[in-house]
Amino acid sequence: MTRRIILAVASGALLVLAFPPVDFSYLAWTGLVPFFFALYGRGKVSHRNAFSLGFIFGFVFFLGTVYWVVHSMHMYGGIGLKLSIPIMLLLVAYLSVYAGVYGLCLNAARFKPAFFNMVFSASLWASLEYARGCFLTGLPWSLLGYTQTPMLPVVQIADITGVWGVSFLVVLGNYTLYLVLDAAFKSGKAPPLKEIAFSCIVFAAVIGYGLFMINSVDLDASGWRPFKVGVAQGSIEQQMKWEESFASKTIDIYRALSIEAGRETPDVVVWPESAAPFFLEADTPQGTRLRDAVRDAGTYVLTGSIAYNSNPVTGAASYFNSAYLLDPDGGIIGRYDKLHLVPFGEYVPKAVKRFLPFIKKLTAGAGDFSEGPGPNPLSLNGVKIGVLICYEAIFPDISRRETKNGAGVLVNITNDGWFGDTSAPYQHFQMSVMRSVENRRFLVRSANTGISAIVDPVGRVIKRTALFERTIFTGTIGLKDNGLSFYTRYGDVFVYALIAVSCILLLATAQGMWKGR
Repeated sequence: MTRRIILAVASGALLVLAFPPVDFSYLAWTGLVPFFFALYGRGKVSHRNAFSLGFIFGFVFFLGTVYWVVHSMHMYGGIGLKLSIPIMLLLVAYLSVYAGVYGLCLNAARFKPAFFNMVFSASLWASLEYARGCFLTGLPWSLLGYTQTPMLPVVQIADITGVWGVSFLVVLGNYTLYLVLDAAFKSGKAPPLKEIAFSCIVFAAVIGYGLFMINSVDLDASGWRPFKVGVAQGSIEQQMKWEESFASKTIDIYRALSIEAGRETPDVVVWPESAAPFFLEADTPQGTRLRDAVRDAGTYVLTGSIAYNSNPVTGAASYFNSAYLLDPDGGIIGRYDKLHLVPFGEYVPKAVKRFLPFIKKLTAGAGDFSEGPGPNPLSLNGVKIGVLICYEAIFPDISRRETKNGAGVLVNITNDGWFGDTSAPYQHFQMSVMRSVENRRFLVRSANTGISAIVDPVGRVIKRTALFERTIFTGTIGLKDNGLSFYTRYGDVFVYALIAVSCILLLATAQGMWKGR
């Protein structure tokens, strides 16, 4: 068992290295192979041990990709290390259960021929990734498909399958490699020619489709309506961001950046999430100062701020994490309220408040935020802008619905300052890149401390900033006024098919699972 555990740990570690900031994306194609050897090695393991191996693999993997939670809780949530580390480990343990279930199911479903094992392993992995993004508040972080964003021909299938299809492909490659190595290590065992042939056909089709789409989308995008954007990155330190005494300084920073961008006459300048850390609609000196700054810049501005609505009957206030669109005179012409909130970042779940009343939000400012009414693009002179505030960029369905509702460009405003200099800002940016490919739209990203960027519809990063850099840049993008990708139009039908395949194959082995307990 010790050897199996070492192999499971090795798989978890290899996959961590496939993600940013190390970003050895090619390791994603081999990272699961040691785990498969741990599971299918000499002699069959019990279902309990199969779950344990999956859990151990998952624990190493998720520990290496979500460790940054400790930094956020400790530095900005007021939670000491003695408590923040156990909370992070509890989160890692919860995520590892999905990997444990993966190991358990693979151990139970041992088909002959191996082709069915290969398809089942890839289908089940993508299905569990999808489930992880749906249950509880949802955390679709560390999805294998994201590791391939640097490999443009590979990720183009996301406009049909979403990121889940790329994850499926990566696991399919891992299992094929496992079969090849297993045959090579065992004398007299025939190479898995049918499985190799199937995988080669799939990979060739994916790469061929990817190359075709890159050329096709580039050609199509060259005729899209040009739209010039400015992207401001104020790099305001997180501990200063919500200090009332620093609000004027914050506005001055964005005023100077926007005036600089205004010299190149952009159609809009994008500021990050909470760039205006006060109630923008309230009649306050800060609000007046901000409107003056917008007038000085002489351009439309999209900025993050906080908002509230008062109940006319009870007088109770509901708070929102919002994006405002302002005209060159400083007037508000549109507002988007964030739909999917960050647990503990923007609200504390009621059950946690009840049992752990000392747990507070990681972010300062208003009290617990409320959810907005849904994806509704903002309009700017006939241009529909699909706004994604922070965490919303990691949920494919929100971007899809924004695009389906008419967005010609996606704009992600975020404040990743509370991640610090961990892996999280890099991973968060990587996930937003996939949204441009899925929906075939340009994506503009403004992040308080970085990474700010412009991404084209095939996933190329046209411009990007470094972390903790105060800067402004402009760029011309294309607006797609009509036409939807398969994924935008029909959503997650591919992963639904994978879930169906996984369930059918699991049902076929259910009797064997009970016998093997």
